[in-house]
Amino acid sequence: MVQPRQVDVLTDELAQATEWARCAASPLYFIGAYGWVFNATEQAWLPFALWPAQAWVVVMLLRYRLVVMCKARQLGMTWLVLGYVLWLMIFRPGTVVGIFSRTETDAGELLDFRLKGMYALLPEWMRCAAVLTDNVYRWELSNGSIAMAFPTTGGRQHTFSFILADEADFQPDLAALLRAVKPAIDAGGRMVMLSTIDKRRPLSLFKTIYAAGKVKANQWLAIFLPWSARPDRTPDWYAGVMGDVLANTGVLDDLHQEYPATDVEALAPRSADKRIPSAWLQLCYVEVKPLAVLPEASPTLPQLAVFVTPAAGHTYVLGVDPAEGNPTSDDSAICVLDVETGEECAALVGKFQPAVLAAYAAQLSTWYNGAGMMVGRNNHGHAVLGWLRDNVRQRQRILKGQDKREGWVETTLGKVLLYDALTESFKARMMLLHEMATYLQVANIEGSSLRAPAGQADDRADAVALANMARRVASQVSTGGY
Repeated sequence: MVQPRQVDVLTDELAQATEWARCAASPLYFIGAYGWVFNATEQAWLPFALWPAQAWVVVMLLRYRLVVMCKARQLGMTWLVLGYVLWLMIFRPGTVVGIFSRTETDAGELLDFRLKGMYALLPEWMRCAAVLTDNVYRWELSNGSIAMAFPTTGGRQHTFSFILADEADFQPDLAALLRAVKPAIDAGGRMVMLSTIDKRRPLSLFKTIYAAGKVKANQWLAIFLPWSARPDRTPDWYAGVMGDVLANTGVLDDLHQEYPATDVEALAPRSADKRIPSAWLQLCYVEVKPLAVLPEASPTLPQLAVFVTPAAGHTYVLGVDPAEGNPTSDDSAICVLDVETGEECAALVGKFQPAVLAAYAAQLSTWYNGAGMMVGRNNHGHAVLGWLRDNVRQRQRILKGQDKREGWVETTLGKVLLYDALTESFKARMMLLHEMATYLQVANIEGSSLRAPAGQADDRADAVALANMARRVASQVSTGGY
């Protein structure tokens, strides 16, 4: 039996009108005063007692149109967003809501059990809108608000004012969903994608959108909520979960998937079959946003991300991974590292033709104190090297590879040497990455192929590996050992 709260039994019409006005003005007040959640353990509906993290998320939902949320398990975020949806439907008449989940059954449960269950527990005076349509997949109120439930592939013919994509990283075709709802978003609609992480797909669209949102490279607000966002979870609780995971699997992949402490843990791929252990990488990653304003002396290059500007007395190197440069080719990439520390100072990634990439590399080399350049000698690398030979006066800047020729030949042995050296640098903590996109590509390099999983990019990772090898070569040149 659900026990009513004090606000549920108001009988005075003036008090009801006051409450209505307070709720209409604040979804935070509405959810805290009138929200309910179903506790599966106790098999009972309980009042929604908002945690600090949940209250903060409600504020973010009010401020931002597009929210992508990466989270630990059992933080009540789906219930919270549904509470916000209910507020919209009651107090913003005419709201049209699309609720998407992995399957039609999952989406129907969100609408038919959770959302309508919360509505049924509101006091009668608040349920003033009559229900016109009531089935598992469509719920329509007399004030013009409608909620509809769909699997990923549905909803194309509808225009929504609010969209919820639950467990978005597990959606079988998130790209199709986003294409279907794009007109609604472009017209000013609001959308929330929330999910725990599916580590089977390391560079999924959900993760890509989240990572871009973190650095404000798209329109999405990226929110991460760790296991500790739930107040009753203590360090002792976490230690117990960790012990169970280690005892059952011998690795921490499942812990980082279900109960991550940081988004780096959440987004890291499963450790099995990866060339560089995730634990080593995480010790060598400190997220830094690219500088918003660059010094006047910096080259003006499109898509250049600078984390550390060149300092007097420091030696730098570039790793240059060339590609064809057309719209359907892989990206070309340049990574700038500090020779002594291995710190990622700058990154340049894009669809650059070989001659353009070479010119950009030369400009970065000049700015970073005459940095040496290690160019990947693949099909397009020959064109980059040719341009550099013709246009760079200080030929010593063009570093030589294992065969004593300019550039690093990317044979099978060449790849092995590159990634062996990179692994050693991470193991010794002589690397420091700053960009999440770079970190994720390095983390995804497979041990067997030394490439990214099929269909995923590794241009940034190869540029880092080339720059790291350039550190070795530059150090040997300066000591006369090369």
